[in-house]
Amino acid sequence: MTSVTPRIAIVGGGPAGLCLGVLLHKYGIPFTIYDLRNKPMKDFLSEPSGPLDLHEETGLAAIRSSGLWDKFVPLTTECSRTLKVVDKHGRLTYTNNGEQQHRPEIPRNALTLLLLSSVPAENITWGHKLQNATRTPEGKILLNFGSNGTAEYDFVIGADGAWSKIRQLLTNIKPHYGGVQYTTLHILNATSRYADLSNLVGPGTCFVLGDKNGVFSQRGVEDSIRLYVSISTKSEENLEKATEKVTVASLKKLLLTDPDMFGMWGDETKGLISTACDEEAARMKVAQLPPFKPMYMLPIGHKWPAQPGLALIGDAAHLMMPWAGEGVNQALRDALDLANATATAYRSSQNPTEFRECLTPLVAEFDKEMFSRTQAAAEKTWANSNLIFSASAVQAMGGMIDSHLTKLD
Repeated sequence: MTSVTPRIAIVGGGPAGLCLGVLLHKYGIPFTIYDLRNKPMKDFLSEPSGPLDLHEETGLAAIRSSGLWDKFVPLTTECSRTLKVVDKHGRLTYTNNGEQQHRPEIPRNALTLLLLSSVPAENITWGHKLQNATRTPEGKILLNFGSNGTAEYDFVIGADGAWSKIRQLLTNIKPHYGGVQYTTLHILNATSRYADLSNLVGPGTCFVLGDKNGVFSQRGVEDSIRLYVSISTKSEENLEKATEKVTVASLKKLLLTDPDMFGMWGDETKGLISTACDEEAARMKVAQLPPFKPMYMLPIGHKWPAQPGLALIGDAAHLMMPWAGEGVNQALRDALDLANATATAYRSSQNPTEFRECLTPLVAEFDKEMFSRTQAAAEKTWANSNLIFSASAVQAMGGMIDSHLTKLD
């Protein structure tokens, strides 16, 4: 690039957007990241967050290419790779101590700060929520941030999550309900305060399954237990409405007595849910916990034709539920591949017009590879969801885990 530099915007400062920013900065390509949140404070790292299991061909490949491997490795030591499956009465049905696994885990907040540390502060604009995006008569993309004004760009990457505003310029496809509702709860300092519950879920990841519902736990900072309390239901709205603006006592009564929820579970597993409700309310200093929320997914195999000046990565491109651990991995791989395509166009052009013309076919190739790669991940995720929330989940889960780990060897 020897003349006027093209303007590039990344909408969304999650792992996908930040990783793309790290790579573009490494390649010497100017860009701006917009994120609706305020800049994370120093205590962000100490907040409970679930560990992310990064895969060799996707997440770890992006970390290595970003030049962050040496900083990444020390951050993975907090996470145990032990896997447990427990039935609704608290009986252990499967365990794996992680010896077969070769994939580092990192707390989500630690990954965010790691990526953020390699993006110059002047390249990120915080507190900007995108209202809409439109194409100008000149073919550029106009971003409207409401009271924060507008900005015009030659290339805009939508890393803005499930309800992406950028996606609306490329396709009418929207996320649909995935059949599961969930809420997130935490128990801090679990080993010293609740030794029995700490032993129940173990030091790593635990699946407590029964009656087509589940409680999924991960360990995190401050010896915390992070619980995803999940209920399978065909209704997208009923559970959210039933758990909205109710007291903690009322929520516990609903969860622990309704036979369609956890009413038929044993005392030990009910105690895990009850304690987590109380602990979350105390941690948040609230009398009412957030309601259950529906999980959404984009249609498996959906595609769109490439258009000049636009690309999607991460959940904006291929939102899927968390049942295969693929979301962040695919997002980081997206960032790696799109950064390489962008760098090729940037080095081959002399002005913004040439850049857009050179980039469009490269984005089309990027899309083609991404569609194929993420369709396979989405299919695996959907198959896992159907198993996890089935009547035979406890019996089948161990076999599924072993089969998955065998493929990694």
